[in-house]
Amino acid sequence: MFGGKTTIMQTGNGFSQSPNAQHILLTSLGKQARKTEYGWKGKRVTAELTPLALVQLLDEPQLPNRVVTVITEGARETTWPTFRKEICRILGFEPERVDIPDGRTADDILQILESVANKIPKDAQLALDVTQGLRHFPFIFYALVLYLKSLRGVKVCGVYYGMIEGLQPGVVKPIIDLQPLLELPEWFYAVRMFREHGTTSPIAALLQPLAAQLDEEASALFKAHNRQKGQQRRNAEKQVGGAVEALKKYAFAYEAALPLELGKASWEISERIQELAAVNASGIPPLAAELTGAIAAAAQRTALAAHPPGKGHWKTQIPLDEKELEHQAEMIDVYLRREQLPLAVGLMREWVVSWAILRSENRNERWLDNQSRRPYEQRLGALGAFARNQAFRDIITQKQRDFGEFWNRLTDELRNALHHHGMRENAVEKPIDSLEKVKGFWERLKSGNIPLPGLGGGKGTLLLSPQGTRPGVLFSALKAAQPDTCLVICSKTTACSIPEAAAHAAFKGEIEPIELADPHGGYSEICQTVEKARRVLLDADKVVANMTGGTTLMGLVIQQMTEEAQNLDRPTRRFALVDRRLPEEQDAEPYVQGGIYWLDETEKDLTET
Repeated sequence: MFGGKTTIMQTGNGFSQSPNAQHILLTSLGKQARKTEYGWKGKRVTAELTPLALVQLLDEPQLPNRVVTVITEGARETTWPTFRKEICRILGFEPERVDIPDGRTADDILQILESVANKIPKDAQLALDVTQGLRHFPFIFYALVLYLKSLRGVKVCGVYYGMIEGLQPGVVKPIIDLQPLLELPEWFYAVRMFREHGTTSPIAALLQPLAAQLDEEASALFKAHNRQKGQQRRNAEKQVGGAVEALKKYAFAYEAALPLELGKASWEISERIQELAAVNASGIPPLAAELTGAIAAAAQRTALAAHPPGKGHWKTQIPLDEKELEHQAEMIDVYLRREQLPLAVGLMREWVVSWAILRSENRNERWLDNQSRRPYEQRLGALGAFARNQAFRDIITQKQRDFGEFWNRLTDELRNALHHHGMRENAVEKPIDSLEKVKGFWERLKSGNIPLPGLGGGKGTLLLSPQGTRPGVLFSALKAAQPDTCLVICSKTTACSIPEAAAHAAFKGEIEPIELADPHGGYSEICQTVEKARRVLLDADKVVANMTGGTTLMGLVIQQMTEEAQNLDRPTRRFALVDRRLPEEQDAEPYVQGGIYWLDETEKDLTET
């Protein structure tokens, strides 16, 4: 029971009909025998010992093919001879005797447990009679059965007790089955596992055999033409089966950290599980209403704020609002409390993206669409890059630094380390040091005390353009883009034509030239050139890039700058210039505006998502 999946529900009392299975009756004897009339399911029999009555009252499919008897020294001298003789007569084989001490000390108890356990093999079918013997024997048997069920796969088919005390002489002494009381602790364990660890497998394991039992009973009743009772059993089977399916859905969504799917499955569990208290079947445990109520209450902790739509694309109907963020934050906190760190970290990363969407002025209703989420991921990634880059140490604000470092720790240090499952050279043998810092920032973030800080901007549209030997390229780019500022990639030779091109375009804004020492083969200059441009890129509100003109190397530099602008969360758009005149005409009259062809349909901008 404790630590694995166990099945305790039976398809009716009694042993299965597997011919090779060991069907064992485990009983104990006291020192006294007295003729008593016993009753069981409408039948009666007189016997000197309860187990002797039991083997006469049980139906043939319920009879054992082994009887293991626990006896003390006193019982060996008094009741054992009678018991042995009668078992041989009734069942046709010798009972097995396990001689034990009286169980007065801890060592005695251990010896009893080990001696009896050695008699019960794996996967045996076991029935217990706990009527006679010393008063504390039922407790020893109880502990023993829990062990056998959990670690040896033993199936308990009945726990019998003859009520030989407390009734007047001459009254038939009933034999009752206490098996539901044996199963009750497994329900306690299953409910606790669900409440404390989010695990639904133990509850499902308890219910699945009950569903099979109800299905068999319904089929038998239909074959017997008892349609009304058969339909009642079929309805009960559907109720139990529905609860099992809801538990399976919950398990999948919980273990995959899918908050919306888990929220819906939580509603299903809450509704389905409470129906079980009304099911009339032997597999329903005592205290069913309280148990199912505890399960439903635990499920509501992870349920969506409102009952979700039942079918179709139901997730698109879930709004992104404060309640939904609170629902997902509760899930993350549950994972953190249970130290299920990969689930907590993965979901926290997605939560922050959703949080950024909700806090944005350009909130998009399609908050689950990948294209809608990507710009916000880029904005958060830009803050992280901003915080990492030493070139910005003089201009970064404390709010930007804090948020960027949080995002870096969450995504780079924690998420990547955990979700790559240690497939890196650095060992992950304990929780990563940055976890506590992430948790501290997380508490502040979900409480609403931290806004999403802005990043750069303020200087309008920035034009990126190469300047080759034809000055008309920069002229046309300035006329077409109408920027506020301009950054030009040039050589020492072509730099002198920049002011003239700007003057002809009537451009009055700032122009910053960056010269390449080797404009044809200086590929090693690309990275340092991008580094020089990073501050200018950050100051822009958006970036347009002319991909025409200059050398091949200049074009590669412009492309790398464009990608860096995107990393810094700058909306970007690339274009090419078209001049259909002959080269001689272009050289003779360079300052004629060419046509523009946009390589990107729209700006890669948050407002365009």
